[in-house]
Formats: sequence, C-alpha cells, structure tokens
Amino acid sequence: MLNYYQFMVARLNGQDIAKRFSYYRELVKKGVAGFIIFGGELETVRACIGRLQNEAKFPLVISADLERGLGQQLKGGTLFPPAMALGSAYRKAARDMGQDAALRLIRKSFKAVALEAEYAGINTVFAPVLDINTNPNNPIIAVRAFGEDPALVSSLGREMIITLRKYGIAACGKHFPGHGDTGVDSHIKLPVVKQDIRRLKQYELKPFAAAVEAGVKMIMIGHLSVPALDPSGVPVSLSEKAVQFLRKDMGYRGLLITDALNMGGIGRYSEGEAACMALEAGIDILLHPSDPEQLAGYLRDKKVMADPAGLTAFRRSLKPSTEGSRPLFGLHGRLSGRLTEEAVFCSKEFMLKGNLLLVIINDDEDERGAVLRKEIEMQLPGTRIYILRPGTMKRIRKGLKETLALAIFSDTRAWKGGASPWLFRKLSAFRDAADLLISFGSPYLLNGMGNTPCLYVYWEAEEAQKAVVKILKKGCKKVLH
Repeated sequence: MLNYYQFMVARLNGQDIAKRFSYYRELVKKGVAGFIIFGGELETVRACIGRLQNEAKFPLVISADLERGLGQQLKGGTLFPPAMALGSAYRKAARDMGQDAALRLIRKSFKAVALEAEYAGINTVFAPVLDINTNPNNPIIAVRAFGEDPALVSSLGREMIITLRKYGIAACGKHFPGHGDTGVDSHIKLPVVKQDIRRLKQYELKPFAAAVEAGVKMIMIGHLSVPALDPSGVPVSLSEKAVQFLRKDMGYRGLLITDALNMGGIGRYSEGEAACMALEAGIDILLHPSDPEQLAGYLRDKKVMADPAGLTAFRRSLKPSTEGSRPLFGLHGRLSGRLTEEAVFCSKEFMLKGNLLLVIINDDEDERGAVLRKEIEMQLPGTRIYILRPGTMKRIRKGLKETLALAIFSDTRAWKGGASPWLFRKLSAFRDAADLLISFGSPYLLNGMGNTPCLYVYWEAEEAQKAVVKILKKGCKKVLH
C-alpha cells in the first residue's frame, strides 16, 4: 500500500518549530515529502531544519514563498522589493546602463535569495511568479508580478530560475497557466480565466514556456478555472487535461505541485476530494493540507493511485544540509535599498510649491508610514500631516500655498481580497484637490486619478519611504521606461 505522506509538503510554523519539534519530526518519520515554512527566526529555524533532515530517508523538500527573499518569511533574512519593483528597476537600469548591466544588477538579488535560502536550509523556492498582471483589479497578483509585458516577465523569470539553480536551489514557477488576468483572490474562491487557447499561447503561457526552456524543476498549478484547458470548470490544479497540456503540448518533464489545499480556490471540493483528483490527474505534490494525518487516511481509504518516482528522484537531488557559510546580509540589505530607489517611477514632472500637506491613507489597522513622517518632519519643516484609517473622521482643508500629496499604503496580501472600498472612497474624495499621488503598493490604485503626477513606489520599506522624501525635496522628472 502506498504511503500517502510522501506526496505532501506540509505547513511548518517557524515561530513554534522548537516547541512543536516532536510533531514535525513525527511527520518526517511517517514519510512526509517536506515542509513549507512560514515565519520564525532564522537561526532557530535553521537549526531545527538540520535536525529534521537528519531524520529523513531522502532529503526533505524544504520550501518557502521567497518572492521577496528570505526576509519575507524569516526574521534575520533580507527582504527585497516585490517583483514589479524589480521590473521597474530593471527597465530604468537598462535605459541608463544598458540591458546587460541591468540584468547583472537583477541577478545579484536572485543570487542573494539563493545564498540566504541555502544558509537557512531551504532548498526549494516558490518563485518566480510567472503571472502577467494584465488586470488592474487583480487583488492577489499585482506587484507580485514582474509586470504586464510577456517579454519582461519571461526574461526576469528565466533569470531567476537559472540563478537559483546555479547556487543549488530549485525554483518553482507559478501560477500556471497564469493568474494575472483575474479579478478574484484564489485564496478565497475559484477565479475564472476566460481567455481562449490562442490568447493563452500568445500571452499568459509565454513565461511558462520560457521557464520550461530554462529547465525549471517545478511548476505550481493555480486553483483556476480555465475553460480553454478544461471546459468542465474543474480547477486546473486538479485537472488531468491541464496536466496533459503541460506535459504533451508544452513538453514539461519536471514536477507539478498544487497551490495550497486549504485555499478556497479548490471550489466545491473538500481537501480530500481535491487531493484525490490532483494525484489521479498526475500532480506530484500536494501542498499545505490542513491536516496531513487526516488527508493520509482519506487517501488510503480511497486507494488512490499515484506514482512517487518523480518526486523521489527530485528529493535525491536536493541539498539536505544547512552547512553553507553565512551570507553577507549587510551587503544584501544595501542591494535591496539600491533596487528600491531604482524602482521608484514618476509619471510626470513634479515640483513642491509652498509647504507640504501630506495625507496618509492606510486601509489597514496597523500603523504605517512612520519613517515617511519622521523624515518629512526633519527635512520639510512646516509640513502638515494627517493620517486616515478606516473609522477615522477628519476634516482636512488645503491652504492656498500648500501642495497636497496623498500617500497610499495598501499591500497585496493573501485572503485580503484586494484594497478596501473605503480606500477608494477616500481617494475619490481627494481626487480633484491632490497635487501628487504616492502609492506604497499597487500602482493600479492610482488608475483613474486624472493627470495628477504619480509616484509609484511598489512597497513600503524604510528605503522606499526615504526615497520619496528625497523626491519631495528635489522634485522629479518623468522617467521613461
């Protein structure tokens, strides 16, 4: 009888890895394929991963969503700008330094991700995102994509795959066949990709074709209904027709992994039903089951047929140790800062006239923009600053000689469902009065705001907030990408 644990990559909470170590060790003894890491402190997680690897018959798949580097998950790792910011930095660098020099700059960030992942004991990175963000209302991809251009997404995705592999890390391209042209978060419910097969081949599938050509070892299939690949409406992550399209039409020979099984995107199916369908369709790995023991029992009762050969061969090829030398985290941090500054894009020329009136609009309960406020108070005395969050009621009057800048803080986050209606109401209320719009997140939030100058910053790192203050002091010229 098959051991169904061998098809699962289970969740590992880094914050409690030491406390619950016996639980994770028991899963290893039962034969689990590996873990996806969420959170924790670098050295603690690193030490425990090493101990878990020592318990395993074959090297464990130790994976994580490191789209923005090790710091996205582990405290102590470097956090890099999101993919769309890297795409912006690449275009600007290509214009200023040439394409080869721009690629070398971006490769440095991918190398840093690889070196830090290796040090942490992570051997599989769920990146690059190969989605092309063509829908401005996409609530879950947005800045996670390198951009809207198939050539750019293909090129940078390919570079990330090759660079990670060069330093011993397996890349996983996602979310096949493309999650960019959707208006629904697949964490919450099943999105539908309505494009026909011709359009998919001309657009969405190009980055995945480039990834296959580059030798990507793993592809994550999204929880997406794609009638062009499977007219039944079954999520392609559970669809034999979609798997066969990847295998036969696109010539892919690597591993296939579902997106997380605990997501609402599996539609009307239970996790057990979805897991059965996925394995029978030819998927190799079931990602993030809510309860591995329960799922193993369900699959055993159903006597599901599946072939572990590909996954076993993949595991044998992985690095099982955490013996890599300590990376130059300080150097990586400075690289992240440089890329952050390079990425900032100004839509048209802008100069501060008179005193600044800054309105920070934040659709989250957490306090954000502290660095921005501190830097402005030091460098632009006389500035009036207001903070708006859901539930706040403030009347703001613009002085005759004041320049009104709106700074929007809203991130792309799983289960969030996109920016809140409250945020859009606030933007609309200030639309006619604003002299400058600043997005510390998705650039699409500023769509429909007329001809007002826009600063696209893509994320809210300390370096990003400082870069904006420099621009407010000096003004900005339109940057042509």
